[in-house]
Amino acid sequence: MSYTPEKQKPASGPVPDATHRASALRGHSNPLDALLQRLDGVQKSGNGYRARCPACGGRSRKLSVSEAENGAVLLHCFASCEPVAVVQAVGLTLADLFPVRLAPQNDQERRSALRSARLSQVGAALEVLVVEALIVVMAARQLARCQYLSEEDDQRLAVACDRLEQAWKILRGMRS
Repeated sequence: MSYTPEKQKPASGPVPDATHRASALRGHSNPLDALLQRLDGVQKSGNGYRARCPACGGRSRKLSVSEAENGAVLLHCFASCEPVAVVQAVGLTLADLFPVRLAPQNDQERRSALRSARLSQVGAALEVLVVEALIVVMAARQLARCQYLSEEDDQRLAVACDRLEQAWKILRGMRS
């Protein structure tokens, strides 16, 4: 099965500006369609597509394109082209590979989104505290038995201390 979109390749020129995103996605239900429409030799392959890479050219389908669960476009050129080069070659930007982010519309929605983000940070900080505290306890037990820490263990203890400090800063910042 082949994907045969109507080609609308942009003329070569400067990298698109921020206003380009709206025009690049206009008429497309998602970022995947916007990219596929601009590629040559698109063919369905498994859960995604294969196409000719616009950055390095050639006749083989070296570019793998698929869609992540969140609607973002995933691409990989098997000739090692960078994603930014691939999208620029068809007149898009990396931002065009992601669905439009819906920002909270009113103060209550913004406060709710901020609260959710903070709760997520707290959960992550608490997980770090548990794991890194165990590292510190294990080191303390070894030192209490008058056993020295190996250089590797000493370095890991230093990492644990740094992570504990970072987690503490996050939790302390939650009070304000």
